[in-house]
Amino acid sequence: MYQSGRYGHSDLPEAVDYRTGDNFPEAVPSDYRSGHNFPEVVPSDYPQAAQGNLEENKYLAPGFTTQHGDYPTPTVGPQEPGRRILGLQRRTFIILAVICAVVVVALGVGLGVGLSASTHSDPAPSPSPSPTSAPNAPPQGESNPPGMTNLFQGSSLAATNYTDAAGIIHLYVFFQAANKELLASKWDSQNKAWTTLSISKALANTGITLELIPASPIAAYTYTNPTFQTRVYFLTKGNSIREIMTSEDPSLTTGWKQGRLGGDKLITASEGSKLAALRPHCGTSRNCQVNYPWIAIAYQGDGGVMAVSRADGWEPMEIRFDQTTAGAPVGLSSVMRKGNITDIGWSLFYEEGGDLQEFNSELLVTKWTRGPSIGPAASTTSSTTTPNMASFSYDLVNMMVVTVDGEGGLGVRTWDTKSWSTVEPPNLLPAAQAPTNPHFTAIAGHPRRRLYGVVNGTIHEWEFSSLSPLQWSYIGNVSTDDPGP
Repeated sequence: MYQSGRYGHSDLPEAVDYRTGDNFPEAVPSDYRSGHNFPEVVPSDYPQAAQGNLEENKYLAPGFTTQHGDYPTPTVGPQEPGRRILGLQRRTFIILAVICAVVVVALGVGLGVGLSASTHSDPAPSPSPSPTSAPNAPPQGESNPPGMTNLFQGSSLAATNYTDAAGIIHLYVFFQAANKELLASKWDSQNKAWTTLSISKALANTGITLELIPASPIAAYTYTNPTFQTRVYFLTKGNSIREIMTSEDPSLTTGWKQGRLGGDKLITASEGSKLAALRPHCGTSRNCQVNYPWIAIAYQGDGGVMAVSRADGWEPMEIRFDQTTAGAPVGLSSVMRKGNITDIGWSLFYEEGGDLQEFNSELLVTKWTRGPSIGPAASTTSSTTTPNMASFSYDLVNMMVVTVDGEGGLGVRTWDTKSWSTVEPPNLLPAAQAPTNPHFTAIAGHPRRRLYGVVNGTIHEWEFSSLSPLQWSYIGNVSTDDPGP
């Protein structure tokens, strides 16, 4: 069992990124937080302003007179009476000049009327309606976020993050779409916009079909030692746990393939089981290069008893777990111990006897020991929401556990390197587009201190600071738009 203060003091900066093995703080771009500095897309199909017509009219007279370029240039200066002008009698020349002037004026007026009629008969095409101008949009002032109907009712969430060698931050949120496909929404600090990707379609192009059960639990992790890798876990028919993975491509658009789970190894979870997955980050020392931390998943196995399986054989580990409620939330997290990034401590959280229980293990996950109870578990007095949990570390040495109770409320617990806080609801700071009195149906988070919650069929994003983990600032919506074929 880990003792109080078991992780020791750390003088690391607040935003140390332990995923890439460096010690540089990662500053989150302010324009990303505010969401107001994205470039504006100007439609290109608007007609040009009337200046183009004015420019054309401006040169009509010179264009017309050039048709008479055969004529010799008139002599400048006073003309003597009775003299011929351009070979014509003075009277004849004046009459012809007046006629030409009338013709020029008539042509100018006619062309102007024609252009005006053309302008009014071919109005500019309207730009695509915004979400708030849709036929079924809510009253002005209420948000109708894009993609809100593409989230499967009861969808779980999983969230991971990654910073590449160029310092570009990548954020990922995994969810189940309305058509039951597995989708990922991704954001990076270079493009500063959420876009969606259908992992189901990406795998279908390789001949692999994913068949997620409705409202399947989803777990995921992103690992960077020695290279980028993301794995996602979910349940298929028969409650079989399935694993898919991609490597080397932070855009997640290529390289997806079947993992061992659901391939040559079968693990069946109990009805209603949740999932958690983790592979702790372990720095770049030789110890971490040689002794990679195991991948581990947590789930409810036979008889609803909590189980943990390691990737070396995916067999359930021998752990003395007591009986837990069917469908109880479960989470995994890890922190650096004693100021040493190569010394990783694991934590497993699950509901046991009405309390949220913690179990602990070391880097290689060879043995689990019972830790402290960290307070009452989420209430299950209502069936309107299935209780679920987000658990993750931040700043290498701190942890956060967020639970969603049966009424859609949130409870937050934090580990400050010495002890667990009492469970409290977060303070959701007011913002223009933030949901009011939100009823959460799912929650996820990752070490960049981001939280993602499903409220009224839309994924919303919040962030918090290390000094005030209960003060959540609203960032915006996460796109769940159908990415198409």
